[in-house]
Amino acid sequence: MPPDITDTQLQELIDQNLSQNEISRRTGIPRSTLRRRLQTLSKPQVNLGVPQASHEGAQAAYTGTPEGVPFSAELAASRDDLQDMIAWWRQRKRVLETDADTGQETQRQTYHVQKRYIAAIKRASDIERVSIAEIVNRAFKQFFDRSH
Repeated sequence: MPPDITDTQLQELIDQNLSQNEISRRTGIPRSTLRRRLQTLSKPQVNLGVPQASHEGAQAAYTGTPEGVPFSAELAASRDDLQDMIAWWRQRKRVLETDADTGQETQRQTYHVQKRYIAAIKRASDIERVSIAEIVNRAFKQFFDRSH
């Protein structure tokens, strides 16, 4: 049975900006009971354990206050990288959509390949996050397109 804590005592703990976990630990009130008590106090917004400094910094970044300037500068400096990532992602989506649209039937076949190529195929597959079959089919396509 949880200890008898008055609403006034509970409100004092909330005013100390304690997290729900900390209030539960100090009072012995189960967290689920504490959440219900907080709702009845009309105080559902209790510190959930997020450090205050981080919260203020995040809020400053969104409100446009001077504290948000370093975040904005960092974002501006990363603009080219973000655009490269977006371009890569769009290209990857096009490749995956094209592969899905081709509907080309595949068949399991065994070939003897030098070990260095096997390692390179696996590495390319991991980097591009596509199947090994996709890498091998691209290599065959490139070879046969050039030789004709």
